[in-house]
Amino acid sequence: MREESQLVDPDYVMFLSDEMFRVQPEIEKEDLYELNMRLLQALRTGNLGIFENQIEKNFESPFFRSRNGILYYRKTFETLTEVEDSFRDLLSREIPEEQRDRIQKVIEEITENDPLEFQKNGIKITLCGEGEQKEALETALKSSFFVLTGGPGTGKTTVITSLLRALVRLGYETEKIGLAAPTGRAAQRLKESLENTLSLNRRINELDQKLLNLPTATIHRLLGYNPKSNSYKFGKDFRLPYDVIVIDEVSMVDLELMSNLLHSLPDREREKFRFIILGDADQLPSVEAGAILSDVVASISSSSNFFRLSKSHRQEGNASPIFAAARECIRKNSSVDSLLKSIFAVRTDISLNEIIDSASPENEAGFYRIQSDFPKDRTRFLEKYVENWIRPRLAKLPDPNKESIKLIEYIAKDLNHSRILTILRQGDYGSEGINRDINQILIKKGYKKTVIIGNRTYFPGLPIMITKNDRTRGMFNGDTGVILDAKTITGDPELRAIFLLDGMIRDFALDTLPSHEPAFAITVHKSQGSEYDNIFILYPPDPEKPESKNLTSELFRTEILYTALTRAKRRAVLLAGDELLGLSLSKRSERVTGFRL
Repeated sequence: MREESQLVDPDYVMFLSDEMFRVQPEIEKEDLYELNMRLLQALRTGNLGIFENQIEKNFESPFFRSRNGILYYRKTFETLTEVEDSFRDLLSREIPEEQRDRIQKVIEEITENDPLEFQKNGIKITLCGEGEQKEALETALKSSFFVLTGGPGTGKTTVITSLLRALVRLGYETEKIGLAAPTGRAAQRLKESLENTLSLNRRINELDQKLLNLPTATIHRLLGYNPKSNSYKFGKDFRLPYDVIVIDEVSMVDLELMSNLLHSLPDREREKFRFIILGDADQLPSVEAGAILSDVVASISSSSNFFRLSKSHRQEGNASPIFAAARECIRKNSSVDSLLKSIFAVRTDISLNEIIDSASPENEAGFYRIQSDFPKDRTRFLEKYVENWIRPRLAKLPDPNKESIKLIEYIAKDLNHSRILTILRQGDYGSEGINRDINQILIKKGYKKTVIIGNRTYFPGLPIMITKNDRTRGMFNGDTGVILDAKTITGDPELRAIFLLDGMIRDFALDTLPSHEPAFAITVHKSQGSEYDNIFILYPPDPEKPESKNLTSELFRTEILYTALTRAKRRAVLLAGDELLGLSLSKRSERVTGFRL
């Protein structure tokens, strides 16, 4: 049950080994082949190197480097050490004394004189007015480099919004603030969260109004990535033009991207330099090699440059079992039994029909675990999902030729009403197979508004996700849009792809889109940086043969279940057997990185 994307091409390994052998013929070619196969497989699965005790022979070579019992490719090792050096340098920086003297006064100004407040159960609550959020704000203001982590709903964006409010009152210019995240959707969510938080103040003053207009971007867009040359506009020789840089969802950032980002940071000697990174260190690590956020957090957990938020403010109402389940996932020695026992409102006796038939009632919010008889129940599940969760929304699509406000609201909110999250990408239980069969069910049930281009089928209401960056069109991996029936200049109807990019509606001809895929179902990895009202977490059937269990361990880890659960805002439905669910709860991702500060 290993995904094909994790496999290494033996022909490439042979080619690489042959080239190395030409330079260093004293090493046996068979030894080079074995070592390259192990290292490339390690990199493909997110590790930076392999333990030296995994190989039979030790030898000197210009192609490899070793440290503390870990063997790396030389380029990987050099990138790792450069990143470590950059973080050490960041940790050594201090803010000017003049700013330190004004911090307490500025905190009082934004929490007492001009606070962001809201009413909850008749009680007035001031953002960052007390408790750990205020402590995190104070810690952040005293550090030129700051790392903020915490689970869903703990208030990471609340702290960052308050931090930005404080910084502009300390004299920072909004034009010199750069906000970014790894994916387009994560960047959009960051902007939405900032806007929603700032809008709590009905009479927004001039300084906060400027913050409302702050753009957000993907990290690639921030750095000016050029896909043709595979290079960045900003780097060591041409630094980013910002005093403050905030990066969200850093758990998704791999070693190579973090290296490029650190190279592009402005002169750290300048007085106003601030670099803030935030995210959930318990989420899945990056798809590519490295585990930057968890490595940094582990290295500076006792530093004054770090703060961990622990109190979730979503732990109320019917959705609280979801977050109780997420917390239990990351507790040591958790199991299927402990997961279910920890959730006071969970229902494990609910039938597949019962949960699939209830697409909207508020009293169905919460966490549900269903033990289905797959593969028999797979078809029934998909048919019910199409009937009760997809078709009603296809009947209420916005008109792209009319009010743009409704269209923006649909893409930003309605499009995220529900999603099927899969562990696998390929096969009947992967996102590709689920999307394929949902499309077929829709056509079979008489949904005839379809257009076929090449081997792809399109229809109004089809959600799609970009899978490859396209700088020319300003579209990036993870951007999600919808296919709608629009009118051309001549007034003729035409299916177009509609996206919300940088807060603006943009439409594209279907045959001009970069690489993309249907998004009724997406992998958990692809869901990072997004939230959905309702999610269905679909595991494949438990393996029938005991000897096949070892093939699943790379995919079914604690972080993948935790990440999936924390995508849900109202309801999470888990369809999984005991074996693979138990495997997810018992195994954590421990990438071999050797990162140290």
